[in-house]
Amino acid sequence: MAPLQKFVKAAFTATAPNYQTASTKTVSGSCIGTTSLLSGLDVASVSLEEMCGLFKAKPADNLYLTSNGERGVCVYKPVKKGDVVLSIPISSCFRDDEPPRWYEHLEDNEANEDEHDITDYERYSPSGWASRLAASVLDLELNNSEGEVQNDNDLKKGREMWQSMLPDKDILRASLPVHWGEEIVGSTKCTALELVIDSAYFARATAVFTLTDELKQVLEDIKDEKGQIANVNLERKCHNALDIVQTRACRVERKCEDGAQWGPPLRILAPIFDFINHASSRSTGKGSANAEFGVENEHMCDMHEAKLVVRALRDIGEGEEVLIDYGDSARPAWRCLTSYGFVPDYDLNADTSDEEPLENVAELWMNGLRFDVDPNSVPYDLVEVAAAQTMLDYSVSEEEFAQEEEEIENGMLTPLVARTIADRAIEAAVNLVIETEEGDSEEDVWDAPEFVQAASLANRLRWSQHEVLMKFAKNLRGLCNPEPEEEI
Repeated sequence: MAPLQKFVKAAFTATAPNYQTASTKTVSGSCIGTTSLLSGLDVASVSLEEMCGLFKAKPADNLYLTSNGERGVCVYKPVKKGDVVLSIPISSCFRDDEPPRWYEHLEDNEANEDEHDITDYERYSPSGWASRLAASVLDLELNNSEGEVQNDNDLKKGREMWQSMLPDKDILRASLPVHWGEEIVGSTKCTALELVIDSAYFARATAVFTLTDELKQVLEDIKDEKGQIANVNLERKCHNALDIVQTRACRVERKCEDGAQWGPPLRILAPIFDFINHASSRSTGKGSANAEFGVENEHMCDMHEAKLVVRALRDIGEGEEVLIDYGDSARPAWRCLTSYGFVPDYDLNADTSDEEPLENVAELWMNGLRFDVDPNSVPYDLVEVAAAQTMLDYSVSEEEFAQEEEEIENGMLTPLVARTIADRAIEAAVNLVIETEEGDSEEDVWDAPEFVQAASLANRLRWSQHEVLMKFAKNLRGLCNPEPEEEI
């Protein structure tokens, strides 16, 4: 029998268990996604040149929105590698450290020291920064803008135009699993998604409670028709604002020119920038990320001159769509769906390095244990479990088992073990595309656009997991029956 290493190098890499959690790793500039669903505004009628002028973004004459298929940002003229695609002042963006005065119970004539007295703990609190940005979104609807925005008619007009281009609230809500019912969540057949939804649900409830409480007080102070809004509508409005923040905000690092971080990360909502769609930076060619973003022109403890800048990673051709990588929050598919409300397309044949995070994974259950697998690697723990299963598999002939007995007993990835894992992966993949039993939903609900949107995304997630498992099984089958080496 050929050495095991020769089999492994053919298509697979055995990977050690990874104990790193999401909270131990951060990504500079992790962007939150966009959607193609507009609420009552024709994309073709929107002039990004006008919006760029209102927000003081540059260049103002080289960007336009696509109107066919998914909405995205394209360039009229080619952009060279390293050149600026878009530059927008941070002062034109919504910032989590500059919430409306009513959110912090400040009067117009009150001094506002130390960036609204927001503590470092609040800056790092997920529900805290999301609530503050959501308050800014709600402030647009209240038409109670303050300070600089009141004195800047262009910025106010630009924000109103941006608000009119936001996605349909009901469809956006249906796109986010945190709002899904048990029936839809269960139909995804994804344990990881169910667990993260449980966690997100409580964080969202805390944020909604905080915002609703603040809104009640400000509406009581206004003493007009807005004060008659029912509490249930207030909660829904807060959810809608948080949905916008969740799917469109981005995080940037506060760093000096020498790279030293001088403050906590800043979360912002950047109009125009938030129309840019996601693509992977780990692949090359058509459909891959062709731009990156970051903050430039910032100084120690000073963001007044800072700009959010998008630069070309490679040459971008005339009419080509601008695409950025949203970071680890877009990987794997279930996390991207949870964060942004869409399931991305992944190139399962793309080359990746061991140091980079996995592009997409699928869960595989064996002997009551759950494993995350990707097409090009197999966890050590899974190999050990499969080796034990192989020794109990009576369908394996004594002659086959005898040839690999020592390696199997040592928990190694032999062709027999690979076949055991591949068979289980194919079984799991087939189960993902089997239609789930109809639930208890009323028939009229099935035709509702919101239900169709949620069900469609659940189906896309299952198909994404199916493709990973089938590719995983195919590569394992290659270990079972390796192609003979060519004689030199």
